[in-house]
Amino acid sequence: DEILGFIGLNGDYIEGIFVCGEAQSRGIGKALLDHVKERKKKLSLNVYKKNRRAVSFYQRECFRIGEEGTDENTGESEYLMIWES
Repeated sequence: DEILGFIGLNGDYIEGIFVCGEAQSRGIGKALLDHVKERKKKLSLNVYKKNRRAVSFYQRECFRIGEEGTDENTGESEYLMIWES
């Protein structure tokens, strides 16, 4: 009866997956992602290159690095990651 996470979706672009700190590493992010994958044929998202845990998570979930760039707002190096069914 408690919300432990949510996924923000804008068309086929994942704006973010957020999971409550104490609920992380319990499969909630994967469940949210699987829910969206059942409804979309293609998804993309940006993730900071230095966020290795997130990059690894998305790669395990069959996302590939589409391109490398820089977040204009923060100057951080980032990847555009893409998943296709």
